[in-house]
Amino acid sequence: MKSVFERVVLIVVCLVLLCGLGATAYAGTFSRYWADDYCYAAVVQRDGLIRGTLYWYQNGGNRFAAFLAVGLIERLGQASVVFLPSGLLIAWAAAASFALNALVKLAGWKVHRLWLATASLGWVFFLTYTSPDRLQTLYWRMGLLHYSLPLVLILIQAGVVLGGLTTGKPARLVWISAANGLLALFCAGLSETAAALQTTLYLLLAAGLVIWGGGGKRNGLVLLSGGLMASLLALLIMALSPANEWRQALLPPPPSAGAWGGALLRYTIDFVRDTLRTLPLPLGMWLAFCGVLGYLLNGNKPRNSGLAGWALLAAGIIGTAAAMAPSVYAGLQYPAGRALMTARFPLMSGLGLAAAAWGNWLKGRLPSASHQWVSAAGLVGLLLVGAYVLRATQLPLKEAQMLAVKAARWDARQAEILSQRAAGLQTIRVREVDVVSTLEDLTPQPEHWVNGCAADYYQVEQIIAER
Repeated sequence: MKSVFERVVLIVVCLVLLCGLGATAYAGTFSRYWADDYCYAAVVQRDGLIRGTLYWYQNGGNRFAAFLAVGLIERLGQASVVFLPSGLLIAWAAAASFALNALVKLAGWKVHRLWLATASLGWVFFLTYTSPDRLQTLYWRMGLLHYSLPLVLILIQAGVVLGGLTTGKPARLVWISAANGLLALFCAGLSETAAALQTTLYLLLAAGLVIWGGGGKRNGLVLLSGGLMASLLALLIMALSPANEWRQALLPPPPSAGAWGGALLRYTIDFVRDTLRTLPLPLGMWLAFCGVLGYLLNGNKPRNSGLAGWALLAAGIIGTAAAMAPSVYAGLQYPAGRALMTARFPLMSGLGLAAAAWGNWLKGRLPSASHQWVSAAGLVGLLLVGAYVLRATQLPLKEAQMLAVKAARWDARQAEILSQRAAGLQTIRVREVDVVSTLEDLTPQPEHWVNGCAADYYQVEQIIAER
């Protein structure tokens, strides 16, 4: 740290970011079992972890790792959903710090841990704040597992790979690659969007090593091989799932590769343009945040930072297209909001890392005499970003108020279901109430899929929500 002022500013910004993430975590405490949660939990109850996974793979869906995750979480009881959003945010910040720390070490930079903490918290805050559908990707268990948890695991893999590039022992690289492959297999098995994004990122890293790897090219490719092969294996496992038959009956594959590619290109452009058009203020704050932090990398002489910025931006856009590809393949549809969370991650990350690289590049182009006042201006800019974060914190607090009302209704309904079941009733009748927005819920039709899954979960014959 060059000055006390810089240290104070970073501490203040960190505290403000923690407030924003804390508000999001608080809103998550009103999470409950919604929609698919009942389906997964019912199979876990009936068949256990291993048999349940095999049953789900054959009949329910191809996302084998998601069922494994539910099976492990179910051991903690129904109340575990209340703490999942908080746990995700903590793990996400830690994973971002891990990846950034490995990156700066690989670059040979000496960066104060306060810089890493600020960057990590900001990364997670802006990703969650700009989420296309926070309820379905942060507060809903299945959406969190399918679309947000993979982003945490991808960051951990990035830290492992980047950190491994600094070791010169080939035998150790093989073990690191194998362990990372297991993590990659689990991550890719959480959803098709995660598998597509992860595979593409490994291919981009491999291409970067081939082009710019120099003498470390061979070791780097060995390190990447475990994650890449695991990602491809996960795609193969999901493609061979018997459950794909009924899903493709509802959402048939595109008529040709050309139709798929054309729709994917159009939707990717639309998504990027929509992000720029609908999020100008948070996006501007994010870019300013990253640019200032990139400039403030103390004592680091920029080397090819300008070119690196363009490469990172291109990688982010390619990753965005990759994350959208599975949804487009399913009936040529534009991805739903929850699936777009996986696409928003590479786009925001690519833009932010590019801004940081260009901020570092700018530092090397300005005369030394101007560094002091430009740094001071940048720190003031960080304080302005902090003020914006405080203002933005109102959004998760408002969400918490709405979710609290719906959670109270859900709790009352569950108490009624359990009471009727304890009385020996097998046909449960409850009042139809609004307990969750944007997700399907119990209906007056007992044959509806949510009613059926809920009946299996509560171990009764029927549940009817009467109007």
